[in-house]
Amino acid sequence: MARIHPVTLPKWGLEMSEGQISRWIVAEGDSVEPGTELVDIETDKIVNTLDTDRGGTLRRILVPEGETAPVGALIAVLAEADASEAELAEFIASYVPVDASFEPKDEGRAESAGPEPSPAADAPADAGAAPKASPLARRIAEQDGIDLAGVQGSGQGGKIKKADLPSRPAALAPDEAARRNTGAHASPVAVNFANALGFDLTGLKPSGYRGRISLADVQAAVQAAGLWSPPAAAIPAAPAVTPAAAAQGGEQPFTGMRKSIANALRHSKQTVPHFYTAMDVEMDALMALRGQFNSGREGAKISVNDFLLRAAALALAAHPEVNIHVSDSGITRFDQVDLCVAVAIDAGLVTPVIRNAAQRSLTEIAAEAGRLIAAARDRSLTAEDLRGGTFTLSNLGMYGVRSFDAIINPPQGAILAVGAPRREARETAEGGLRFASVATLTLSADHRGIDGAVAARFLSTLKARIETPMALVM
Repeated sequence: MARIHPVTLPKWGLEMSEGQISRWIVAEGDSVEPGTELVDIETDKIVNTLDTDRGGTLRRILVPEGETAPVGALIAVLAEADASEAELAEFIASYVPVDASFEPKDEGRAESAGPEPSPAADAPADAGAAPKASPLARRIAEQDGIDLAGVQGSGQGGKIKKADLPSRPAALAPDEAARRNTGAHASPVAVNFANALGFDLTGLKPSGYRGRISLADVQAAVQAAGLWSPPAAAIPAAPAVTPAAAAQGGEQPFTGMRKSIANALRHSKQTVPHFYTAMDVEMDALMALRGQFNSGREGAKISVNDFLLRAAALALAAHPEVNIHVSDSGITRFDQVDLCVAVAIDAGLVTPVIRNAAQRSLTEIAAEAGRLIAAARDRSLTAEDLRGGTFTLSNLGMYGVRSFDAIINPPQGAILAVGAPRREARETAEGGLRFASVATLTLSADHRGIDGAVAARFLSTLKARIETPMALVM
């Protein structure tokens, strides 16, 4: 019988039980080589790409896009081109799901399940062979002109992952970029484009005529570095919907992420005794300090949310009785503050974690929050980015929301909801009036582990941190 190999739904994370097929990258009948990306699979909060460690032809896709399958399920079949239809049918009918209790060995990706590779496949590579790298790492290296021969891989067998690649520096000031790019072997339009974005052309791999860096080379590199996005294509107008069709409607099934969110929030509201404590906080001093702090600052600016994250982390360190997990059997108190920041994306809401936030400076928190938010929006968060978390901050102030009651993310004991600053008249000590920018902070707490007085003390400390913010930048 010709060789036939199963492609199964992998297990990414201990709690994963199913995944939704988001996109088949390879079509039935296409030939693939080892390392080829086969399919995007959406799990609870992230989309991972499954690649294959084997070559062959993708003969059957058994789970189409949009459908959900359990971990270990047969989702496709790879086979040699001479495998008959009868052999394929027999293989599929007799297939027993594999034990999918493994964790991914590399970059959040798993390999297609199947028989063990032959001894020749495990033999050491020749010294002159190209370095082993994941498809994503190789693609980024090509865009950024990185020589993989000089990169030490941390994956299985020394395989190079995205995290192993050297990162490009943050955007430069335009005049500094122009100084560095003087004399670069690049087209004038490419140089002007790079200078405007503060991008250093040094070391960029060229693809233009006679080894010259082209505009396309620069655009690919700055897009990979997160400095630029191509203009969105015009979206054609949607066809008119008749009143009858609009009245009839149509149910859309939950995506994997939306189903996970729905289940988690329903469980939280049904089983966690929420109570809410709100406090108004004056924001003028913080916003003034932010303006001074960002004045003349190169690179990414510090946001109001970064200040609030820093203040919340310090308040949690002062009140560990709020930095807790709550279960039916008891309370777990944490000395380390692993602070979740709620990020809205098209597919739903994710809460990546800033580790050890109370021990990080304002700029360190801002840098990590910026990284996590960018990763959330381009759907590149890893399972480690989402694991754990002891407290969550959710800010809807940028949308003009005055206040709201957030739903606790179990097993966390509380979540802080931040509303938009508004101008209010306040009485002075002398009986006069002054105007202040005031925001409402609402703490949702699990009453099994947190009492009203504890919530009030935490909010009072947080209020003091925000209203006297100089300590936040130290």
